[in-house]
Amino acid sequence: MVIRLLMLLLVLAASAAPAAGQEGGETALRPPVEGQKIAPEALFALMLTSAERGESKAMLNVGQLYEQGIGVPRNFTKALEWYHKAADAGEGEGYMRVGRCYEIGMGAAADMAKALAGYEQAVALSHVPAMSRLAEVYLNGRGAAKDENKGLGLLNKAAEAGDAAAMFDLGRIALNGLYGRKTEEDKARVWFLKAAEAGHAGGILALAGMRREGKGGKIDSEGALRWYLTAHKGGLQAEGLESAIAELKKALPAKQAEAAEKAADAWLAARTEALKRPNQAEQQAKPPR
Repeated sequence: MVIRLLMLLLVLAASAAPAAGQEGGETALRPPVEGQKIAPEALFALMLTSAERGESKAMLNVGQLYEQGIGVPRNFTKALEWYHKAADAGEGEGYMRVGRCYEIGMGAAADMAKALAGYEQAVALSHVPAMSRLAEVYLNGRGAAKDENKGLGLLNKAAEAGDAAAMFDLGRIALNGLYGRKTEEDKARVWFLKAAEAGHAGGILALAGMRREGKGGKIDSEGALRWYLTAHKGGLQAEGLESAIAELKKALPAKQAEAAEKAADAWLAARTEALKRPNQAEQQAKPPR
């Protein structure tokens, strides 16, 4: 399994460019997950032994350890070598990371043609984050000829496969009428709900705002408060978040405000439990609606 870095607090994903293999633009609420501690050097030795035995997941881990300098001096060239090995072993994630390395010039000279080849091969292996990344390339025409239809097709495919960032992007496109599409607030609200259910911070805030203002459907003050509280209790810091919560609490009857608080707590508790079971990634916490 690709290494999961434990988080002490729920945070909005950093604005810096994602490392190779990470989902571009993904900002998800991730409750803290407890796990066993292991010395970095021991972790590297363990992963390297498994990788040298031919275990493709371990190859990915070795590459990531080299990339991040965990248990071994940081070495981007070595990281790329191991990502190539994982790709050659049939790992879609390996191709994704190879593509990202060539796109940003990590471990080798930047080469967008090689980056696109990596992404395409990852998509061929049904690697969902690669679908989103390639969609971005075609939608914006950066590194390849602009092809909005192809980009939107890949984005929809990623969203249907459960990619929260793709869901959020589709909501944003529908809300703002991007890429020549007409504005569809009701469709945007549906996509933001899906993104929020998957724990995407941007989706949570967007959905709460639409429910508060009645965009794309009726005004739902209690539902808006539920999601604002989910964001706040999850550790998300956003301008105007606390004031929105205070305003909604003041306007709502006490019972409704209490119900919203309980729903937010229940969602966060359920999501925390789901993330404690890494081998059951498909099991999603039931969100407040």
